[in-house]
Amino acid sequence: MPQQSALFGVARIRVHEKKLINKEKLARMAEASAQEALRLLLDSGYGTMPEATIEDSEEIIASALSQTYSLVREVTPNSLLTDIFLMKADIHNLKLLLKLRLTGSTEEPAFMSGGVYSTEALSQMVASSDYSALADWLRAAMESLEQSFVSHINPVKISVQLDNAYMEYALKNGNSFVVEYFKAQADFNNVLAALRLRAMNQGADKLKEVFIPGGDITFLTLSCAMEVPVEAFAKAVSTGPASRSIQLGIDAMLRTGRISPLERERDNYLIVLAGRNKGEIDTIAPIIGFLLAREQEARSIRLILTAKRNNLPDSIISERLRELYG
Repeated sequence: MPQQSALFGVARIRVHEKKLINKEKLARMAEASAQEALRLLLDSGYGTMPEATIEDSEEIIASALSQTYSLVREVTPNSLLTDIFLMKADIHNLKLLLKLRLTGSTEEPAFMSGGVYSTEALSQMVASSDYSALADWLRAAMESLEQSFVSHINPVKISVQLDNAYMEYALKNGNSFVVEYFKAQADFNNVLAALRLRAMNQGADKLKEVFIPGGDITFLTLSCAMEVPVEAFAKAVSTGPASRSIQLGIDAMLRTGRISPLERERDNYLIVLAGRNKGEIDTIAPIIGFLLAREQEARSIRLILTAKRNNLPDSIISERLRELYG
């Protein structure tokens, strides 16, 4: 049953914050052998499989995340704000189910866990095209997509329309932190999309198809930036609180010739933003921060254990590891 006060919820989260894997432990895991890395993880109390092997790593991570989602729901006095973040799983799962249905694929769906709606319920909705059980904003987006399929099936439109609806909902219903978080996320993702399109010699017309409005960087600003030399791109989009981090990511991208440094800068910026209000005791900011921290932690652990399982060099791990909550 949800807690009645943010104060009690935050107090419980504080206990679990102490169990988060710190940077030093991750570094030791990254330098260890596969089985030693797993043992370091299990010895820290992560998961509930003390006799696990490296082949069980995905199950261990999934179990830890499941416990986190249950805890967050239990300690949150008002689920409106936490649900905004949890619903990213629902958005992912609806995209996946729609695309599988439209292509006639029988492959097993790679669902994300932790959503507001069960995957069984979403599967039934998509199979029947009946979305009456969804929140109004999401039902409207799904029904609009279904109507568009009558004349034309566009897989890109599925992602963009659901992302747009999700962004609009977050900006309308979130507090100042939620708004800042989603605006920064949109700016990073729009810049990443523009740079990928540019590398494929695509222009603003293609960008318009995938652009997510609502961030600080407008479509006009970004489309103009696509026309300048790539060395001047960062300066051309330097607006909003995330502009400095976007510039750092682009600079690293130019040095390495890879786009992954900008993706890493995005994830680092967002987790630092999530931890900015962790000291509050009478709001749910620390609860949201803990949720995002656990998800970032899971991605880092998955990266390390997957690399170890596939005998990838340690340099790959260090290059891709993200910042942790702090």
